[in-house]
Amino acid sequence: MSDILVRGLPTRVHQKIQRLARRQNLSLNQAVLQLIATALEKAEKEKEEKERRKGAFGRLMKLREELYRKYGEFDDSTKLIREDRDSR
Repeated sequence: MSDILVRGLPTRVHQKIQRLARRQNLSLNQAVLQLIATALEKAEKEKEEKERRKGAFGRLMKLREELYRKYGEFDDSTKLIREDRDSR
């Protein structure tokens, strides 16, 4: 196990951690460890989600390029949609 000394912890943050520890019936140290573990898990999930989105975006761009090569460029459909709506 390692120890970490946190310097410059704002009083307000310290008080919030103390209140959290009391509410959860934990020691201050246990509460801090729990907060750190939770924050790390959240950061890892956010990183995984970002990578997943990046991969999906890459696949979409690749599909878009394939469709463009196969079918060419399409006109903007906005005008056709507006004409269809106006005809009703």
